[in-house]
Amino acid sequence: MSRFRLSSFFLLIFLLLGTSLNVQAAKSAKNLPPVYKHWIEAEVPYIISAEEKKDFLALTTDAERDSFIESFWRIRNPQPGAETNPYKQEHYRRLAYANETFGTRKFEDGWRTDRGRMYIVLGEPKQRAQYHDPANLRPMEIWFYQADTPALPPYFYLLFYKRSATEDFQLYSPTNDGPVRLCSTGESRNDPVMALSIIRKFAGDEVAKTAVTLLPNENVDFRSFEPSMESDSLLNKISNLPDDPITKQRLEENRIREKVTTSIFLGDNDSTLSYSTFRDDRGRATLSYLLNMKFIDARLVGTRKDGSPYYDLTLRSDIATRDGKFVYTQEDQLTGNLNPAQAEVARKKRFGAEARLPLAPGNYNLTATLTNNVNKIAIRQTAAVTVPAIANPSLALSPLLAYSKPAGIPDPKNQLPFSGSHYRFTPLGAQNVYIRQGERLSLVFQLWLDPKTTTAAAPEKIHLHYVFGSITASHDSPTQEDEDVDANNRDQAGNLLTGRTLDTSSLLPGAYKVVVSATREGEHKTAYATLNLHVAPYENYIDTWTAYGPTDPAAEALDDLKRGMSAEALHADDEATTDYRRSLAAGTPEMRTLDMLTALLARKGDTDQLAALNQLPMLTRVAATPSTLLAIAGALNKTGNPKAAARMLEAQTALQPPNVELYNALADAYIASGNTNRANEVRALATNLKK
Repeated sequence: MSRFRLSSFFLLIFLLLGTSLNVQAAKSAKNLPPVYKHWIEAEVPYIISAEEKKDFLALTTDAERDSFIESFWRIRNPQPGAETNPYKQEHYRRLAYANETFGTRKFEDGWRTDRGRMYIVLGEPKQRAQYHDPANLRPMEIWFYQADTPALPPYFYLLFYKRSATEDFQLYSPTNDGPVRLCSTGESRNDPVMALSIIRKFAGDEVAKTAVTLLPNENVDFRSFEPSMESDSLLNKISNLPDDPITKQRLEENRIREKVTTSIFLGDNDSTLSYSTFRDDRGRATLSYLLNMKFIDARLVGTRKDGSPYYDLTLRSDIATRDGKFVYTQEDQLTGNLNPAQAEVARKKRFGAEARLPLAPGNYNLTATLTNNVNKIAIRQTAAVTVPAIANPSLALSPLLAYSKPAGIPDPKNQLPFSGSHYRFTPLGAQNVYIRQGERLSLVFQLWLDPKTTTAAAPEKIHLHYVFGSITASHDSPTQEDEDVDANNRDQAGNLLTGRTLDTSSLLPGAYKVVVSATREGEHKTAYATLNLHVAPYENYIDTWTAYGPTDPAAEALDDLKRGMSAEALHADDEATTDYRRSLAAGTPEMRTLDMLTALLARKGDTDQLAALNQLPMLTRVAATPSTLLAIAGALNKTGNPKAAARMLEAQTALQPPNVELYNALADAYIASGNTNRANEVRALATNLKK
């Protein structure tokens, strides 16, 4: 039996199972009380995911349904914990507008129309052009959008048209409809080129281009054209937006957030946040931060049923650009067992939570939320953080990090918080540091120099000058210390880890400033780094214990993915492309990285690089998202390599459930390759799947 006959057999089973499931779902919806039936069918059908709908229909009591609906809106609220929900308010505004504008007001059925559906999902278009009475053309409307989600292209059009005077506007597909459908004159029948010339004559080139592609950055040859596959991929993404991987990822992150925000929050003044940045020997930056509780909280230590002490905390890090654009969310589980002696000590110390965040150079807003899973008490702190941009400097300094003993533990892969140049340090703080009167202050930092190329015959001296003293008016002179280090010891990226322990034992309780300056011998440029030092009376000082989460086996790939996401959020597309490629080359398949890189290259219109992604070995082993595959296949067809598109899609259709779009794309690749028989077989599979 051939592969495609086998596929048809399994497809039949799949369709039968799917029909059975749909019937069961329909019965469940049909038997719902009216208020819940209306909610699932008329209020949220375009924004609820398939999994959520299945879960809702499986509920058996009204109390469970009410709780589900409350949670449904809460996880979509952009202002967690607030009394109002802008997302919900905007959704019902769109729903009301759609019912009033696009349907029959009496029946409130505007949500059923294509224009109503797009308005509910995407909101008000940036521009709307109406062509309701053009000669020789059917009534049309063109809406222009700027997407607010990375799941969609940044800019796109939607075209609606009327087939007849009695029908409502329907959504236009360049592939399934084509320019012929937009013409009302008979001379263009079955002649797309003639139809396009009529559209150009009576509506203009922009409308004609939109009839071929819904993407503004695609070029169109009016004399010889093919409908845009990317346009149909766009329409499919919009229709399936609730189930898009990016949408589902954000909702999952929000569900975690919901768990956190149901906790009892202490005030912002109950914690402090300080951070430091180190670079590795490939020039990649990582920001580590310390969220310190100001007071002792013995409740951090819990007791298991067997009487053994433990701690269990969740540290959530939300990263956004300064203008509020989401970058990524990271969650670290801080858990561990304690013996009775350790538990007794921990209950008498303050707690500090550590996290490391791979980021591209730039300015960000960081929100850190620490939840004690033992008693659901949480603290939250927000800070503006900066990862310095260092482009082959002659000399710069990283932020100063104060640390406690031990003086540096080897960390070969730099995967732990506060690791620099393969050594991990236990942090006391960075921008603001608190020490006990009479203690010494241990500092560590990196010198950021030009990359190392050759080993110099003579030492390259860096003069370091340390100054610390009172920041208030005082007759006491600040303490000063000097040190020279050899720049030849820097790594290939130009990083040199150094530091010093300062004798601050003579400082009285109060506030002080520490300034470190660095000057390269023979140069006049001086680099500086500072921190604020607070000396507490011996009897008032409280020690701190810290914890951090475990490392991920795929840490290197995930690190570069996060750096790429942050670079893209900052509009540094070239840096993002480099980071995504590093992530893919790390050896651990990460389909999110492939999705992000594909979307970025498609947005930039980089067809050659997009087509080259088909050579990734992971595409022969791991199922990729259909939108990513369609984008790569489209690029391969554009570059004249449909056979490579067919090979890639053949491998992928064997790795994932049947998909109409993938079958049609595979059929198109077969036709372009001259394999009509195979194309007809696959097209039949797609047709059967639609039934």
